[in-house]
Order: sequence, then C-alpha cells, then structure tokens
Amino acid sequence: MKNQLTLIVAAKWQQYWNERNIDGLLKLTDEHVEVVDDKESNFGLQSLVKRIIRTGMTLKTLNSYVKEEKLVLKHRGIWKSDDGLVIKEAMIYSYIIMKNGKVAYLKQFECPEDAEAESGISIPIETKSTLSSYNT
Repeated sequence: MKNQLTLIVAAKWQQYWNERNIDGLLKLTDEHVEVVDDKESNFGLQSLVKRIIRTGMTLKTLNSYVKEEKLVLKHRGIWKSDDGLVIKEAMIYSYIIMKNGKVAYLKQFECPEDAEAESGISIPIETKSTLSSYNT
C-alpha cells in the first residue's frame, strides 16, 4: 500500500462531516483504497480538474512520508457529441499529481495496468474490475 492515497469526493465527505456522521466518515476512509465516486459524475479531462479545484476534494495520505501527493482516480468516463448524445462510456483511470492543493499533472488511461506503470501506484485487483461504490 506504499504511496497509495485515498481520494474522497468532497461533497459526500462534507455531508458526513456536517451531519457529524463519524461512522460514515470512517467507512469512506477505511473501505476504499483508491476512490469513492458518487457514480453520477461526468468527468472529462478539464471538468475533472475543475471539479477537484471547485469542490476541494480531500486527499488522505496513508503513508506520512509520501512527498508528492499523487493518486489514481477510478471513475466513469462519458464522451458526448455536440448535441449531448452519449458516444462512449468507459471506466477511466486518471493519474493525478497535486502540488500545493492544485492539479499539477493529469493523464488518463483506460487500462489499469498502464495507469500503474505510469504512476507507480498499485491498483488493487478488486478495483480494477468494479466501480468503487458505497451504501448510504
């Protein structure tokens, strides 16, 4: 689990924080190694960067000695035509490096092995085949 980070979608995190739902916060933190995604997101490359900045997505470092805040975010990628029709939908692995709370580098992959090779972050087998989800 070296160099792995947990990314928590800020809206869900903020909801649990506001409700003082400590069990919910712990569940989000402990059960999801890579990402907790709300399954409603439409992440394109630029909108992903904007969403991270806008919502202040929270990074929680599992190893305090990690010098660079980097992560692999697994999410649903949706490509739409100009008239709004869905052209393609696929699981995407976004390799992100954050510096001073801002996105410094972002590269997307459809293959988890490519994301692992580029990032040096191990992606657990169970998250390679299924979308991370949670029950609320």
